[in-house]
Amino acid sequence: MSDYAHSEVKVTVLGCAGSSYDEELRLPCSSYLVETHETAILLDCGFGSFESYSLLVPNSRLDAIFVSHAHADHVADLEAFMDAADVWRDQPRLVASEQTTASIVREPDALPPGTLVLARVETHLELPFLEIAFSLTTHQMPTLAACVSVGGRRVAYGADTGPTWVIPPHFVGADLAILECTLETRDESSSRFHLDAQEVGNLARELSARQTLITHVPPHENGEVRLATARGVATKENFLLATTGLQVMLK
Repeated sequence: MSDYAHSEVKVTVLGCAGSSYDEELRLPCSSYLVETHETAILLDCGFGSFESYSLLVPNSRLDAIFVSHAHADHVADLEAFMDAADVWRDQPRLVASEQTTASIVREPDALPPGTLVLARVETHLELPFLEIAFSLTTHQMPTLAACVSVGGRRVAYGADTGPTWVIPPHFVGADLAILECTLETRDESSSRFHLDAQEVGNLARELSARQTLITHVPPHENGEVRLATARGVATKENFLLATTGLQVMLK
């Protein structure tokens, strides 16, 4: 990535509500735009993310959408993005695993060449002006985390995962880590496929990113409590709480 070193990178939260879409609150679900002047990639596109894009970053043009897995809170607005010609710099481009693609693309053979880009575990994918590495997380269905290298910066996106996710070395030390925090506190009935705030603190410490964005908090639940807990676990890490419209500049 040295040819594109040290461009300003902007990360915009288009949606950050986790696990379900609340029809009353209408909080957009998981979606994060990573962009420089040369390129832009969207990490997931859950419920409400297309509307957020239209309101928050209408002048941004996408080069790719990465979909971590086929749960609706991460992929529900994909069709809206793929069908909207004016959101793309060149052509629609979907980056996803073979398993995820099979679940979310109805007629792959009917798509124009170059639309589908296969993401494989423990590989690096090179696209114009950016590079992506992938890692398999621990979730109910096959789910990929992604580490995006762009503009001389790195964004490590954990997608959905349980606490047993093995973090690859190339995810460590990123400029921004994005970690889900579906659970406030784990108990015997809690899903082993999501993180609680203490586990987020532990993973943040292991990732050692310059900043860690806590996200995927379910509607009607308290993100501030999760934030305080994670800070208590990893006192040396710099935590932020995701909110729709939040922009983080990586310089």
